[in-house]
Formats: sequence, structure tokens, C-alpha cells
Amino acid sequence: MRFSTLGTWALALLAAAAAHAGNPTSVLPMPKVLASAEIMPPFSAKDRNGEEPFQRRHLEDMVKREPGVKRVALVYFATWCGPCAAGVVRIVKMKPALKANGVLTILVNVGEGEDNPDPVHNWVRNFGAADFPLILDIRKQLVGPYGLSEANGETVMPKTLVLDSKLKPLFLLGTEGDDFPEILWKLNR
Repeated sequence: MRFSTLGTWALALLAAAAAHAGNPTSVLPMPKVLASAEIMPPFSAKDRNGEEPFQRRHLEDMVKREPGVKRVALVYFATWCGPCAAGVVRIVKMKPALKANGVLTILVNVGEGEDNPDPVHNWVRNFGAADFPLILDIRKQLVGPYGLSEANGETVMPKTLVLDSKLKPLFLLGTEGDDFPEILWKLNR
């Protein structure tokens, strides 16, 4: 099923309104592999075009290039995920506040774009987020090994993994509530 850009935006705004109905963002238990890590474990995903590897060292370089970064938010999404769309709409709206509060926000697409990343790029562009860094986690290297998947291998979304500026995992978020994305810089853990 294809939606027009206007239809996609309308669905996202409806989802954002529903999520904004007085519910707090869910803070999830940190998976063991991340809870004990002093730095995010190594991973190998793909760059936004699906051509070049994107690894922890690339993430480290990205943080070094951005002045004032205090936290890194890895915002996991899939193009089929309605709540993910609502979260991205809110992130786009709050981009100046994210930057002002030292949050480097990186979109991580999970499991899509292997043969053709264009649908992922179109989805991101439709929500006004084309200028956010984007990682294609085609083989789910940023979810499965980190304990972010269910026992059956499925990834329940949305999820946002928050790291400090040295890439130490701080906390994991689930469904966004009315305090999202402010929680990305306000929650102390």
C-alpha cells in the first residue's frame, strides 16, 4: 500500500497527537550487554547510501566533529512503523532544542534498504528529516547483538538508545510520550 506524502504526514501527525496525550515516554530496562559496557560494543552497519560500512569508529568521528555533543540518540525506525513516524516528526520539530542541549540525533533504519535504499530515503525526506545523519542497519547489527530484539528476533519499535559523548550507553527508551524528545537531554542516568 502506498500513501501520498500528504497522507503519510497526516498519519504521522495523528500518531504524534495520540502519543502526546499525557503519556510519558517509556524507559526500558537496559539489555545486559549494554548495561555493563563502558563504550558501545563494536558494530558494522551501512552508511546512508547502503554502500560503505558504518562502524563505531565512524560514530566516534561524527561525535568529535560536532561541537558541544553531550549525548548521542540512536533513533531506531522502520518505514512501516507508525509510532516511529510520529517520533521523527517530533524530532524534526525540536531539532534546534536538540542541538542547543547537546543531543546528536542519528536515525537508524532497521532491516530495510538492502537492495534499494530509496524507499528509506523517501520516508526520511517525507518527514523533513533528510538532514539528520542516517545509518542503514540492514543486517540488524545494532539491535540483535545488543539485546534490543525480542526472543523471536523481531525488533519492537520505536526504540531510542541514548549514549554519552564517549559512547557509553546511558538509557533505552521505548514508545515516545509527551516528554519526547526533551527526555533525551533531561533524563539523568
